[in-house]
Amino acid sequence: MLQVDLTFIAVFVLVWVLVIVLGRVFFKPYLNIRERRRNILEENERTYRQAMRDYESHLQQVESGLKEARLESQLLREKIVSEAMNEKARLVADIQAEVKQQVAAARVELSQQTEKLKDELGREVEGLARQLEEKILH
Repeated sequence: MLQVDLTFIAVFVLVWVLVIVLGRVFFKPYLNIRERRRNILEENERTYRQAMRDYESHLQQVESGLKEARLESQLLREKIVSEAMNEKARLVADIQAEVKQQVAAARVELSQQTEKLKDELGREVEGLARQLEEKILH
């Protein structure tokens, strides 16, 4: 049978003193540091997740803004092209009208010159005919 003597009690007391001292000096600060580290890691994880949600939200807003900007720029480009085509058509019509006027004016002038030349030619023919008649009759 086991006998309890004074050394057993001394060892028992020393072990409990060692457990209490080590618990306060070593284990408790170590566990506190681990707990703080775990809390910091959890807080960092929550912060990271929140930052990622904010980032994704901001990214969606930016992509939405880019999509709108592209659509607006495409509509603006189509409007500008349409206006340019209308302006081109107007300029072509103006130029065609001006050319028609110039052709009509040139025809009138050509007709006048033709009539004038016909008159001059008629007078010259008459003059030549008289000269020829005078030479033949004389």
